[in-house]
Amino acid sequence: MTEPQTVKDLYKTLKQHMSDNDARYVLRKRAGLDYSDLISKPDTYISEEAIQAIKQDLELLQDGKPLSKIYGEREFWGLSFTVTEHTLDPRPDTETLVEAVLKSVDRDQPLSILDLGTGSGCILISLLSELPHAQGVGVDISESALATAQENAKRNHVAERCSFLLSDWDEKLTESFDIVVSNPPYIASAVIPTLQDSVKKHDPILALDGGEDGLQAYKKIFSCLSRVLKPHGKAYFEIGYDQSETVTRLSRESRFSIVESHADFAGHTRVLEVCPDECSGDK
Repeated sequence: MTEPQTVKDLYKTLKQHMSDNDARYVLRKRAGLDYSDLISKPDTYISEEAIQAIKQDLELLQDGKPLSKIYGEREFWGLSFTVTEHTLDPRPDTETLVEAVLKSVDRDQPLSILDLGTGSGCILISLLSELPHAQGVGVDISESALATAQENAKRNHVAERCSFLLSDWDEKLTESFDIVVSNPPYIASAVIPTLQDSVKKHDPILALDGGEDGLQAYKKIFSCLSRVLKPHGKAYFEIGYDQSETVTRLSRESRFSIVESHADFAGHTRVLEVCPDECSGDK
């Protein structure tokens, strides 16, 4: 990267490497500039310190490290989340799950929510931010991820309504919930080496690897779902773009009915909404 000296030159250079929104984000993080500065002060000189920091950012980007991991934060559902090497980088597709839950619940009810494999806590925390009378528990096998989730709960002002538990799925759970949500690892082991560097190098393998068939986490979840989900509760699972048929089969074999499927921005089935067979007539 040549060394741009002005706001407009730096902005132009950044847009050669990233989207317009990301270019503005970098300017804000490294140079303290917002969009109004691009309009009102385009010829302002940028400090050498800011330029050098941005050069380092671009080098990391070229190595596949996403901006979220460079800056340690990511926006999700309009909220700001801390992310680390121990947490999955929240994706826009996962907002489909949050939207599906909110579409089907009474926001004034005192709901209980379980998030299996909570990671950064983005799903649970986003739901609690929209459901003022709800409480939740986030479960994960990673102590580091749970520490980040707790930080994010405080950051987004819902810490008093949630707790986080170190557990291998349901192992240490002793209660049942109105809603169960999960974005489990669902990528087949053999596919992981083919993923983009931003994923395979910078997202934790525990959050990606779904075993030989990509279904190992779902099998574990369905084996415990009747215990952790209340009889008239619902569960919402993110799935891979091509897993609708196989996860639906697992659901039926476990005596759960598909209430509805929800598509992501690309039109792929991304979330399955399920309930116990005996309550499927209530939908």
